[in-house]
Amino acid sequence: MPASADTTLDANAKSLESTTDVNSDTTNLDETKTDQYQFVDCRASSAASHAVPSLVKQIIMGLTTFKSLPGSDAVATRALPTVLLYDEVGLDLFDRITYLPEYYLTNSEIDIFKTSAREIVAEIPNGSDVIELGCGSLRKTELLLDALDRHRTGVTYYAIDVMPRPLRESMAKLAARFSNISFCAMCGTYEEALPRLSKSTRPKTILWLGSSIGNYHSTEAAQFLAKISKTSLNVNDAILIGMDKQKQSSIIMDAYHDSQGLTDKFELNILPHTDRIVTEYAAQQSGEARGSFIDQKTLEKFKYVGFYDKDIGRHDSYLEACEDVVIRWPRSIAAQVKEICGSDSDIVIKRGERVYIESSYKYSDSAPDVLALVSGLTMSRIWTDPREYHMLSLFRKPQTAMPLMPQTVPISLDKWCVPMQRTHALRALSSSALLAEQFPTIPSISEWKGMWKTWDTLTLHIIPRSKLLNRPIDLRHPFIFYLGHIPAFADIHMSAAESTPLTEPAAFAEWFERGIDPNLEDPSICHSHSEVPDEWPAVDEILAYRDRVRTRIVSWLEIYFAANGRVSADEARHVWMAFEHEAMHIETLLYMVLQMDPTEICSPAMVSVPSASLARPVRSWLSYAGGEGIQLGLLDDNESTLGASPLPAGHVLGWDNESPAMRVDIKPFKIQTQPITNSEYYTFLQSVVNKSFDSDRSVDDLLPRSWIALEGGSQELANDYGVRTVVGTPSIISTEASVWPVTVSQVQAEAYAKWQGKRLPTEAEWTHATRTYHLTRALASNDSQASSAAADKPVEEILKELAAAHKIDGTKLLCEPYDLFIPSDANIGLSHWHPAPVPTSQSASSGVDSLPEAMFIGNAWEWTSTPFHPFNGFEPSHMYPGYSADFFDPPEMYKSDSCHYVIKGGSYITHPRMALRQTFRNWYQRGYPYMLATFRLCADS
Repeated sequence: MPASADTTLDANAKSLESTTDVNSDTTNLDETKTDQYQFVDCRASSAASHAVPSLVKQIIMGLTTFKSLPGSDAVATRALPTVLLYDEVGLDLFDRITYLPEYYLTNSEIDIFKTSAREIVAEIPNGSDVIELGCGSLRKTELLLDALDRHRTGVTYYAIDVMPRPLRESMAKLAARFSNISFCAMCGTYEEALPRLSKSTRPKTILWLGSSIGNYHSTEAAQFLAKISKTSLNVNDAILIGMDKQKQSSIIMDAYHDSQGLTDKFELNILPHTDRIVTEYAAQQSGEARGSFIDQKTLEKFKYVGFYDKDIGRHDSYLEACEDVVIRWPRSIAAQVKEICGSDSDIVIKRGERVYIESSYKYSDSAPDVLALVSGLTMSRIWTDPREYHMLSLFRKPQTAMPLMPQTVPISLDKWCVPMQRTHALRALSSSALLAEQFPTIPSISEWKGMWKTWDTLTLHIIPRSKLLNRPIDLRHPFIFYLGHIPAFADIHMSAAESTPLTEPAAFAEWFERGIDPNLEDPSICHSHSEVPDEWPAVDEILAYRDRVRTRIVSWLEIYFAANGRVSADEARHVWMAFEHEAMHIETLLYMVLQMDPTEICSPAMVSVPSASLARPVRSWLSYAGGEGIQLGLLDDNESTLGASPLPAGHVLGWDNESPAMRVDIKPFKIQTQPITNSEYYTFLQSVVNKSFDSDRSVDDLLPRSWIALEGGSQELANDYGVRTVVGTPSIISTEASVWPVTVSQVQAEAYAKWQGKRLPTEAEWTHATRTYHLTRALASNDSQASSAAADKPVEEILKELAAAHKIDGTKLLCEPYDLFIPSDANIGLSHWHPAPVPTSQSASSGVDSLPEAMFIGNAWEWTSTPFHPFNGFEPSHMYPGYSADFFDPPEMYKSDSCHYVIKGGSYITHPRMALRQTFRNWYQRGYPYMLATFRLCADS
């Protein structure tokens, strides 16, 4: 059954023709108005059409074809449209079910509204349209409307439902109670009603309550939400979704198999409703009285059965034949049946055969973030009930988000589901084939356009045009330089790729070719760079130049993809460089923006950071045995060797410092499962102030530049700080930002590590720990093989056992350039416009036995203790000779603040292509305080 009492249209009701239901109200006025509410009939009339109604087609196809459920090994079955559960008898039965003590779902959501309605309403602006997908007994909706009635003005509540009579009754009841809210009933399917609201410029909040999303398979859910976002929402509009959480199997089974047998009656009621739909249509075709399709005798030959798949987190409901059943199509529609499915033969259902009715997915804590990722939304807030049975998740349509790499939508929306699916795929595909399928060499046109949208949001929205000449960091050019630098760099490389002249004005390539990165101790020391013009060109001139270069890139891409990627390696590398260079500078620009006066930043999204909870970070350690000959870097990407030869299929391109691959030895070590948080770092600063830790650096030297003082304190340290983001400065004391990773310089990270008596990991340790953990965790998901893990067992040993059990070459997978097994909720590519919390005592699962939940990729880059040196046999790129070579420091500078050190991973704005390519090496001067970089502790084992 669906997980909501307040929905009469579930996921499978893609379209419902109201004229096929004999119980529906025959009134078909387009719009009527009472003194209390407006009624709009959005239903498409089929009276003048000879086409078979959509719902009848679904019945015919469902009963004559066999399909398997996603991720299931069960036998394929016939199916009936889930929407058929919801005639008036079904609605009444379902309402009664929601009052049963074992059916926890409704009361869990009611508990959330009772405790959090005021917070939820705070996310809904005055003058909003609040649109509920489906309405029923309204026990939950009334709690939200009561808060809206008292705390908001100018709100209009729209209820969308396919059943006219219950819809009218519900709206009359609501309108009579809440005088400060306007009411409108919209009768029809979501697809029929939502377009009527799409043109409104008023803020919108869509309510999809009760975990009705659980009736959708994950791909359907992602597609449905993406469609709603594209067609019905404006930027910052919201969707509030009820999601039932995973819990003990017995609790779920009791909820769907109640002791009074109401669920059995509810599920079995789909058969008489199916009979009415088909026989009504048949009578319309013949002009005769209704006959019978599924008679009473046939009805009595079925029983309801249901099963919970704990691995997937899904309850599936079926009707099972207790004896052989034969169902005959009415003769008056035999021709239509044959046209639709190829045969009008009788339906023969053998004893024990099942007919699928519905699924109800249960979700892990990571599911909201994964759902946001695959549907193009942004995760904003989550509320849960006291028992942690259910959650209400608030999503918003973002100003922009980087398009993802090609991805498989997780079956269960759990963050480890896709990595686990990829380990299964390795049984049929080689790792190289799987890699090529996931990460094509040249980004698609949609990837380029998505990146450009992100760039334009930063340069033309978040930064006011009046501030483009500002220079918030003295060590960098003003913003306007980067506006021209990106197209100039791209044009230089497109010209080299195509052997054609530069785009006009050609002087822009000279002025904007290369920026600055001066020495921290002596800014007069700087690598070669473009000469700054006496006066920067006008913004509109630069933007017109940008557009011409973008047109040039798109033209090249169209030819490239039309030719199936047949180009030289050099040509492809030039274009690839232009893409990744722009992706890098999106990050540069963001950390510059964060140093602006926060009041001058134009926020790209409505975000409210929750209050701090009592949950604290889980401080766990992972042990590693290390080993000899562990690979770092990228194999087979020698720029000189590849040259003008054809680009090999599936080839992975990298920057010069990623090659050539080298082998290193790693001693046994242990590393923390997550980075240091803002609150933990603040505690460190307090120890410096009160002299309990003797630091050789002042508090001012150690204070993160990612913070801004919010509340007075001592001369050295404020009582509270806010974290600089483009969506506000949330407190590190009173909000969830307390458990965000702190972003600091490497000097500051080293000081904290010294305070703890630990150290930072080397580049080799961090890379090995990350890749080994991800693959182990992916293999261990839902795998009893991990149960033998001991608390101090090295991760490599667990991986060795799992790889043998799965018959895969774990060593080879750890050498692939892309990490195929990063969890799907990694905060990269603007999943959020700010960091996300590290796992806490409330959010962290126990992992797989002693393998704890760890977070490596996303939120912020991570400092290592490794100076930025070339790998053995390094050759500078002839296309961009100074990219790395200009920043390799001589040995005498290794302990200087100006020395560059390697950072690994990726931040919340890092493009997925770079964050997932684990050979990618980033670097900054160790004293540089502005980069989005955090750290974790490491120690010898």
